[in-house]
Amino acid sequence: MTRSYPQARPIKHPPAAVVRSRPDPSRSGTTRSLARAALAVGGVLALLILPVAPVGAQQYTVQSGDSLSIIARDHGVTTAELAAANGISNLHLIRVGQVLTIPGLTYEVRPGDSLSVIAARTGVSTAALASANGITNPNLIRVGQELRIPAGGSAPTPADPAAGYDNLPGRLRENPDRLQLIPSFETWSVHYGVPTDLLMAMAYRESGWQTSVVSPKGAVGVGQLMPATSEWIADHLIGADLDPNDPDDNIRMSARFLHWLIGYMGSEEAAIAGYYQGPNSVRAIGYYDDTQAYITNIGQIRRFFVRS
Repeated sequence: MTRSYPQARPIKHPPAAVVRSRPDPSRSGTTRSLARAALAVGGVLALLILPVAPVGAQQYTVQSGDSLSIIARDHGVTTAELAAANGISNLHLIRVGQVLTIPGLTYEVRPGDSLSVIAARTGVSTAALASANGITNPNLIRVGQELRIPAGGSAPTPADPAAGYDNLPGRLRENPDRLQLIPSFETWSVHYGVPTDLLMAMAYRESGWQTSVVSPKGAVGVGQLMPATSEWIADHLIGADLDPNDPDDNIRMSARFLHWLIGYMGSEEAAIAGYYQGPNSVRAIGYYDDTQAYITNIGQIRRFFVRS
């Protein structure tokens, strides 16, 4: 359990770049230019009975000046795919106000994902994926955000997050939901330059990688951060509004805190002690007996989290 502690001295760190955005609404429609308005297609418009849209599919309401090919182009699909998804036999017959289903796969962003990784796994370019979802900054996506995979992409093969971790404890192997946290551990340990196996081992010792556990003293989540400590990390070390109840945020704060502790305490062992006992306490009076036992235990379980 990580104890809260008073700030020993002013620590000035530039805020880290925010990699995950807060809810970022996807594009709901495409801006029309005056030039496109001149492309209005005259003629008889057929009233069509449309099939029920599949779960997760986008829908688009036909506007004045639209054609099937223009709509298809703007949404990154072919005209034939758009026609097939809506039961349209005559490519020239659509009507203003008609609701079209935009075909395509969707993907829900998971902890540890980046836009480039998702693009590679789905067989599209990062630029195409960003364009299809109205993303202007490819470094800003959020866990849980649903992305539409543009035409030509494929459904990503579910990756085994535990691949390469051959010695994980059975308690984790028996809980696949906890294994889904591995990408977060990998991402944030690399981002902040701390050993991945150490971060994983400390979180396992603290919570067993349980996201909702709260200690009797109020320590929260995967890294068992006390509220005052997590607030200090988010405000002073990261410079972002983070939620310790969000597992990805919690792991991020734990990794950043560990990085700070290693520098502040001067060694990994002292950093581990500071995480458990509090850095100011360790520097003032040394290790408690249970702190030394904690350090020893972390050293013993790190081997379970070494990737082969």
